[in-house]
Amino acid sequence: MLLLRTMGTMFMLLPAHEQVDESLVPILVFKDRPIAYHAFLVSIMISLTGAFSALLIQHKPRVERFCRVYAMASMISALSILLCATIYWGFTYPPHLAELEIRIWMKKYATLYW
Repeated sequence: MLLLRTMGTMFMLLPAHEQVDESLVPILVFKDRPIAYHAFLVSIMISLTGAFSALLIQHKPRVERFCRVYAMASMISALSILLCATIYWGFTYPPHLAELEIRIWMKKYATLYW
């Protein structure tokens, strides 16, 4: 759970974003796939809501179990969306082009690069 929230925050803090349909999409993994990025963020939010609800509702075991189940289901869907986007990103960029793109990004946004 903490891993997914950290990933969502990390993607929002990346400096390399691209404007697609009036919304910011990180270039690193979700380039040309804004729907997958928004589905990833919605899954993270639903997972956070379910986990928080399960913590707050302690005297009703059925409701608490339901909240835990939909929190886990949305967490698994967020991880699967991220995995699919990563696999798609890995296949669309040949390794030498990806390395060149990373070096250009590092020169532009980082103070230290190789």
